[in-house]
Amino acid sequence: MTIVESIEKDLYAAMREKNAAMVRTLRTAMSSIKYVEKEKQEKLDDLGVIAVLQKEIKIRQETIEDAKKGDRQDLVAENTAEISILERYLPAPLSEKELDELVQKIIKETGAQSMKEMGKVMQEAIVVVNGRAPNNVISQAIRKFLAG
Repeated sequence: MTIVESIEKDLYAAMREKNAAMVRTLRTAMSSIKYVEKEKQEKLDDLGVIAVLQKEIKIRQETIEDAKKGDRQDLVAENTAEISILERYLPAPLSEKELDELVQKIIKETGAQSMKEMGKVMQEAIVVVNGRAPNNVISQAIRKFLAG
């Protein structure tokens, strides 16, 4: 079962249970997925769906930061709940140690020596990590080893 199928199944279950928060969150996620599919004019694979869900989570994290500044605990709680719903559809995240080991292995395999070759390493790392870490975290790990 793909991630999209899983989201749709859970959306219908939430609608039957009248779980408004889950329905709203999953509808927003599906809307974002459909928008990206329409923009690219092709169906997204699981890796593409993971990227969309990570973007949705990032948006909510930014909203939480702003809500904390404005002392809006209701928005903090709402967005935290939505993040926990969306995280159910993401693969288990890599630990920092696991990511570092993968990045070092890829750097050795590609023979990268400097920051000029970061793009080559990044492309390979995104495929190997398979959505288990956000791209900005992968990029930071690569920089740490190529710049150091």
